Amino acid sequence: MKQPSWNNLPLVDSHLDLAENVTLFGRDLTLSAAEIRTIEKRATRQATVSLPELERGGIAVVFATVTAGFLAADVGENFEPRSAIYHTPEEAETQALTQIALYEAWEKQGRVRLLKSVNDLNHHLQLWQNDRKPGLVMLMEGADPIVRVRDLSQWWQRGLRMIGLSFGDTKYGTGVCGGNSTFKQGGLTAEGFALLEQMAELGFVWDISHLAEEGIWQGLDRKFPRVCASHANAQALTPTDRHLSDDVIRAIAERNGVMGLVLYNGFLEPRWKQDTSIAVTLDDHLRRQANYVANLAGWEHVGIGSDLDGGFGLEESPAEIDTVADLRKVGSVVPAEVREQVLSANWLNFLRSALPQTA
Repeated sequence: MKQPSWNNLPLVDSHLDLAENVTLFGRDLTLSAAEIRTIEKRATRQATVSLPELERGGIAVVFATVTAGFLAADVGENFEPRSAIYHTPEEAETQALTQIALYEAWEKQGRVRLLKSVNDLNHHLQLWQNDRKPGLVMLMEGADPIVRVRDLSQWWQRGLRMIGLSFGDTKYGTGVCGGNSTFKQGGLTAEGFALLEQMAELGFVWDISHLAEEGIWQGLDRKFPRVCASHANAQALTPTDRHLSDDVIRAIAERNGVMGLVLYNGFLEPRWKQDTSIAVTLDDHLRRQANYVANLAGWEHVGIGSDLDGGFGLEESPAEIDTVADLRKVGSVVPAEVREQVLSANWLNFLRSALPQTA
């Protein structure tokens, strides 16, 4: 099989909040990042992600999130926009279904392709060589939209293929939100164990991101078959409970999972949150994270889960990143012999082993 050229490599980003930025924050992702910035005139959280930027950057596959919005108990009743807040599982379900409807509309408009199976993925990658349209694998971040465990099969039929049980606390488990240096205690609830059991049976991928470590180990001890961390960094370098301990990183690798590294400055250099004058770069800070994880798990378990525009933007991203179209620059901070793996093949191989053969 002919190896893809460096510029023709189909990149994978394992975590982008595309629909959330549209349905909850009113951003038009059919525009370029420059056009969005002109419209919004923001000094922080400036746009870096849009569909044209994904095309321009050669990002062939995205794990595109489906979210509940923000739980009122986590963000307060004065959170803006208030339409992004939910109080009940039914409100969470409505938010998530609206986001799936957006992805389906984009597909009908020819802007994206929804990937629900290995056959979908392989066909998409053939078409992508000519049209550069991104393929989306739908990932639920925080499982509150699943009102009842017995509803899970309906979400599978809607095309959802990956689930993270928590962002903050959910009915299914203890979540760590953006993380804290005082590690949060708690694990899975009885409903969380039941949901994981049904996820395993139906074929879902379990994304352990944002779950407290006790809950991670409870699920791993049940030998869940398809495990990844769509967006997380090494706790040893960024010491909060949002990130993964050495033992968890090794456990992901032992289960043939992949860990997508986040490109948020505060997750790459902890001191940056107190002193934003610190220059955070891919060359220094992401290289350090990538090497650390690879030394624990092997390069075949390292990928990109940028989370760009996931609550942060241009001013909060490494110096080399202007838009998501710059993800290819990540290749320059890993050894040349593993560049294709980290940018593309590791996540593609994971999807080929985890997705059903046909939809």
